[in-house]
This record gives sequence, C-alpha cells and structure tokens, in this order.
Amino acid sequence: MYMKTDWKKFSWLAAALLFAACTPRAEELALYVGTYGKNYYKVAFTDGTFSAPVPIPAKDPSYLATGEGANLYAVSETGPDSGIYSFADDVKTAYRGEIGDDPCFLTVLPGRPYVVTADYSGGSVSVFGLDASGALTERVEVHQYQGSGPVASRQRSAHIHQVKVIPGTDWLLASDLGSDCIRVLHINDAGSPEVLTDHPELTVPCGPGAGPRHYEFNTAAGLLYLLTEISGEVLVFRLGKTADGAPTFTLLQRLQADETGVDGSADIHLHPSGRFLYTSHRLRNDGLSIFAVGDDGLLRKTGYVPTESHPRNFLPTPDGRYLLVACRDSGNIQVFAVDEKDGGLTPLPESTLHFDGDRPVCIIPAR
Repeated sequence: MYMKTDWKKFSWLAAALLFAACTPRAEELALYVGTYGKNYYKVAFTDGTFSAPVPIPAKDPSYLATGEGANLYAVSETGPDSGIYSFADDVKTAYRGEIGDDPCFLTVLPGRPYVVTADYSGGSVSVFGLDASGALTERVEVHQYQGSGPVASRQRSAHIHQVKVIPGTDWLLASDLGSDCIRVLHINDAGSPEVLTDHPELTVPCGPGAGPRHYEFNTAAGLLYLLTEISGEVLVFRLGKTADGAPTFTLLQRLQADETGVDGSADIHLHPSGRFLYTSHRLRNDGLSIFAVGDDGLLRKTGYVPTESHPRNFLPTPDGRYLLVACRDSGNIQVFAVDEKDGGLTPLPESTLHFDGDRPVCIIPAR
C-alpha cells in the first residue's frame, strides 16, 4: 500500500534529532544531602531532574563535608549525645562522641589531617585528627568560648555556628551567635603543639543582638559577607592584613536582608558568576533575599522570593543555572531557575525532591 510522506514533518523531525545529537548532555551534579533524621543521602541532579536518593544511615547528620578521595564527614547534631562520623565510599569508618553539644558545621583543614567542628550549644570549636586513610581519630583540641548578648532567649552563652578558613590563608573564622562576634584562630604549622591558636585580640564585633551565623567570601573583591541570624542583616567587611599577616576586617556595609524581625535568617551564598548574592530566611514569610553585587563587591538588595517551609542551607549549582534549597519542614529540596541577567529566581515545582521522614537541611557537592 502506498503511503504519502509528509516531507515537512519529516524534515522537522530530522532536524530535531540532529540538534539533539549535537547538543551536549547537561553535566550530572553529584550531591550529598544532610538531614535531621536517620540518614544522609546521595543524589544526582541533571538539568532540573533528580535521581532517586540513596540513603546512608546516620543519626541527625545535619551538616556534611567532603575530604580527600572518597571520605565524607558528618556531624550528629543531637544535644548532649552529639558526635561526628567519618565515611569512606559511604561506609562508616569511625564515630567520635567527645564533642560539644549540637555541632552544626564542620570543615576539613586544607592540606592538614584535621576536621574542625562548630559546636553550637557547647559554645566550642573542636579539632579531630584523621589517620592516613582519612578516618577520624580522637579529639585533639577544644577551644571553649564564653560570652553572651542582649537577646536573653538566644544569647545566654556562646554559640559557635560556622567555622571556615579564609581562602588562601592560614586563618580560621568561627562565628559566635551568642556573643555577637567572629572569633579568629590561626592554623599552625605542622609540628606545632597546637593545631589552632585563638587570637582574642582579633575578634570581630558584629553589633549587639546581631547573632552572626553564616558567611561567604568574595575572593575577587577581597570581601567577607556575613549573615546575622537574629537581626537579619548582611554585613560586608573588607578583608586586609597587618604587616605580620594577621587578618583585618573593615565594615563597609550593613544591609537589612530579612524584613520580618523573627530571628530566623539562615544561610548565605554567592552566585558562581559573582554578580548575585542570596540569603535564606525562615519562621515567617519564608524565602530568599536577592542582592546585586557591584563591580566593587558592594551589595544592593533587588528582590525577595518565597520558598517552601523553613529554608535552611541552599546551593547554587556550579553552572549558575539553578538554586537548590533545603526546606526542612516541607521535607523537600526546592529548585529555582536563576535568571542570568538579574539573578531573579523562578520556582520549578516539577523538579522538587521530597524526603519521607528525614528533613533536609544541608546540600553539598560530592567530589
């Protein structure tokens, strides 16, 4: 039987197939997701689509950090029963329970066999050793802080919330929400009797009742962006150094990020382009603030986008096309498309990843 060919349709289909064959496949982004729950997860994200998450058992692994090779570290944020795990290829290699209460952040010291934790309720910074395989050994050092602030319900004592190394230096910053300051510690040379030395004379004040939480570096502009949890502000500091190499901090800007005044600001990240900065806010009118970053690194607030319930940590994808938001109380990772012109965010409901039982609070790239 003779069938008439629709050459227009055939030509269109052939062109579409040729285009698909010639278009590079979107790169898969391997991720780890930390939760309040019984697991952390491995998952992949490709062009707006998640793979099925793979659970790895751990108790309240609320923040994660990757190490050398296949090593991963996770705090277990469980009050006086808190601890820290190490994993290799997602198999537990060690667990240590000698740690300050409620560790909520950790970082691996670059080029050194140590992991440092921010112990929120304990008001301390803990240092753990690593063996040759990257597994945790004992806690080798603890820096205990004292202090308070004017907000009695939140600042009766020191609360260390984040520990991060100033890029390209041997200095570590520890934000103290309870004492309204950033603590400054030096990373000592190998062979020193101390891994870290505290330098109280370098402490950075953030203002009464600010509650410093998380911070981000703009290395191109030489700036530090600090998000305060209680006052809901972004503080912009110029980073410098003294003649002997100690860091200096000059306050350039203080902007309101959260307009609700409910003490719930959470996380802060710079877009890979360096042109936009985002902050997350919870407890009322949950959402993300958007800032334009000038050529000098200074900020201008340009918008606010609602999210699902209780946004915590979030991740701009390395290609800059998406923002992935861990919404704890929704049990979801919410996905936003990023406008390359102005940094605006458009929610993509069809891309949402849901977790049953575990509540996502942390998203990091896997190595």
